[in-house]
Amino acid sequence: MSLRKLKQKLATPIVAITLLGSSWNGNSLWNACFAEEWGRFRGANGTGIAGELHLDEGISDDVLRWKRELPAGTSSPVLVDGKLLITSYSGNDRVVHCFDSKTGEPKWECKWDKSRTEVATPPNGPATSTPACDGQLVATFFPDTGLVVCSTDGEKKWAKDLGPFSSMHGLSASPILHEGLVIMSVDQLVEPYIVAFDAQTGKQKWRADRLIGVTGGYSTSSVMKLGNRTLIISASPGEMVAYDAKYGEKVASVTGLTNAPVSVPVVVADRVYYTEPRGEPIPMEALGNADKNKDGVIELEEVKNSIGTARLIQRIDTGFGNSDGKVDQAEWEKGFGSFLNKGGFSCVRFQEKGESITAEVVWKYEKTTPYIASSLIIDDVAYVINDGGILMAFNTDNGEMLQRERVRGGTGGYYASPIAGNGKIVLANLEGKVTMVQSGKPFKVLRTHSLDEPIVATPSISDGHLYIRSENQLFCFGTKG
Repeated sequence: MSLRKLKQKLATPIVAITLLGSSWNGNSLWNACFAEEWGRFRGANGTGIAGELHLDEGISDDVLRWKRELPAGTSSPVLVDGKLLITSYSGNDRVVHCFDSKTGEPKWECKWDKSRTEVATPPNGPATSTPACDGQLVATFFPDTGLVVCSTDGEKKWAKDLGPFSSMHGLSASPILHEGLVIMSVDQLVEPYIVAFDAQTGKQKWRADRLIGVTGGYSTSSVMKLGNRTLIISASPGEMVAYDAKYGEKVASVTGLTNAPVSVPVVVADRVYYTEPRGEPIPMEALGNADKNKDGVIELEEVKNSIGTARLIQRIDTGFGNSDGKVDQAEWEKGFGSFLNKGGFSCVRFQEKGESITAEVVWKYEKTTPYIASSLIIDDVAYVINDGGILMAFNTDNGEMLQRERVRGGTGGYYASPIAGNGKIVLANLEGKVTMVQSGKPFKVLRTHSLDEPIVATPSISDGHLYIRSENQLFCFGTKG
């Protein structure tokens, strides 16, 4: 990992975004029958795939259906039964908004009160987690408030305050809804876990401890159907894990792929595609002037005014050092040495072997890969977008790179994950530029349009329309009314 990438990882925002879904019995997503609902982060099971998208070449003012101002937040739009659900924050209010997806008109708001202050590295913040909706209930997570559930009519059902948390960048994973359960991962720096609650009552059904990462985890889980079993596939710091969805039992895992997971594990049949940069040596200088007296040691006292950095130093001190309240070069290298040669863009196969589940790495690409943006699988091609606007395509069977091309007009950083409908890939970057790409062998870059506002949230697709949240506004694009 380059120094620039490390600085991004340690000192700039981590935004993870995310629900539910079914799996497919073949290797082709594109030939499957897609629901038009977009009920979680990145739609059906976090894949980013929709059945239709009524846009020919890209977005423009000519195909703008509506737009409206929206309070602060970086969560993504969720669309179910003509309702657009999204979250925001203002003052002490933590809000779930419901809009008419066709007109953008408000339908209701469900407000919750902030209960404390939580650490977050902007643009990550109080409303980064994306809601999950199953048509009856809406589940979302505000770190400074809790896991909250309301009805699709805006009636409050229950809330669970899971904090306070010990996180470097602020918790930003999204909940998922699956078969009557709300499932949430809490990959903090002390006692991380994944937990499931009864969606109707809020009663805890199961909880499983997780490995503790050096910088935490920020990834949202997915669901896999494997034979008669349903698994929760989750990227935790240190391992990709499969849990029994009903009981929370850890049934399989594979190490060497995850350090500080952010992107979503994308499930296609019995395979999981996951992307994270390959771990490389990380110098202490990546923390800037944290070593204020320049003695080669970072003391907790020196970083006490930066809570996230202080938690990182404390984690290395207690987990890889001698718990003396400071971190020297050897302790730092031991901590981040656990990252070395792990990560990359990988494909993992889960299989039933009698009563057991096994997990094996099918292939791994270890050069430059995204840290935040998730992968996208269309037919037998996997797509990833790197910072700088480099779009890469891989053969899903063996990991062979098929194409690598800079997206003209779409250079810059990418926090939003790619999504697609009708074989058209939508890319949105931090400069507010939205690019459409025709998938295929080869893929073809079509058009780039600027919304003139930063885009952090991943766009959504429903009923052929494209929904984009920028820094201050919510847009709907499509050629069909």
